[in-house]
Amino acid sequence: MKLIYKLLLFFTAAFNLSFAQTVSTVVAGPSSFNDGLAIDNQGNIYASLYYGKTVTKITKSGVTSIFANDFLSPNGLKFGPDGFLYVPSVGLNKIHKVGLDGKVEEFIDIDKPSELYFDKDGLLYVANYTDSKISVIDKNKNITSLYSGGVLNGPIGVLKDESGILYIGNFNDGKIFKVTNGNTFTVIGQLPGWLGFMILIDNYIYATAYQDHRIYKVAIDGSGQTVFAGNGSKGKADGPALEATFNNPNGIAATSTGDTIYVSDYSSRSLRMITGVKQTTTAVNSVDIIPKDFSLEQNYPNPFNPSTIIKYSLYKPGFVNLTVYNLLGEKISTLVNKYQSNGIYEINFNSSGLNSGVYIYQLNANGYMYSKKMAVIK
Repeated sequence: MKLIYKLLLFFTAAFNLSFAQTVSTVVAGPSSFNDGLAIDNQGNIYASLYYGKTVTKITKSGVTSIFANDFLSPNGLKFGPDGFLYVPSVGLNKIHKVGLDGKVEEFIDIDKPSELYFDKDGLLYVANYTDSKISVIDKNKNITSLYSGGVLNGPIGVLKDESGILYIGNFNDGKIFKVTNGNTFTVIGQLPGWLGFMILIDNYIYATAYQDHRIYKVAIDGSGQTVFAGNGSKGKADGPALEATFNNPNGIAATSTGDTIYVSDYSSRSLRMITGVKQTTTAVNSVDIIPKDFSLEQNYPNPFNPSTIIKYSLYKPGFVNLTVYNLLGEKISTLVNKYQSNGIYEINFNSSGLNSGVYIYQLNANGYMYSKKMAVIK
């Protein structure tokens, strides 16, 4: 009898381990929201209605009410260090801030803001999906354009880790970049189809795959990504995370402990909840993004003016040099000259100051050398 009891305990523990994360529905749609999410200190959830005018408040028990309605296509919401809810209003080219009493104030005029992120220094990072741009707003409301074009392809995710390293997610191609040394964009993950929004918990980015109906977990060290929730089918089934179904998952937010994640389903206008986020699970689907070889790809676009993307892959770490030469063999610019870990890298090269003509870009890494031509047309 004791043996049977021990076996029952073992299989119960094994079951709980395999299905540590569970999906449930907090608000079954259609509701008054479908987009960005944010959570206040009391655990209330705030959700925006894209192609609408409202932000909805949802209590922990699932009771909804219209919180504020002076917007036009509100998108990615964030609470600021001052306790106000900041709302990017894409259709009005403004960011508003809203007190917990629902009173709306204009914060700043900025073109097509899509997603927001406050860093620990109080700087506000703004992703502009329409113009593929990342801007920074300081405490004096000065706006600086940080990145524009290049590898950015409809950015909708922007955040920093505890070390201050910046991460950017593209809506259009699903790529998630780690940005180091100011201009080195390393692909650490790529979702199939569109990326909705993304959050950071510990050393992992959790991102919604809008067209794939899943939530992915991406390691910030570039070691890979896994399917965290969703079986890939479009639906509204609750249950174990990898068996549950989503309906164009879009907005995403986490509680302060990081153990519970909320997701907005765009098409069904439902609010889903994933519990046990930090618990161990044995059921994962790995997606390998570590390259199998060294490679240097053709720059894109080519010909170009003024900027182009140079992409290369390293299957093992080593010292890397990426240099641009003219046809006389004269060095024009050194883009990379340092030790890098294995991964996929994308560098933005700007031809400002160069004449029209053909140039050579050359990659040297771990004893391998690759060269390709690119053309500047002005």
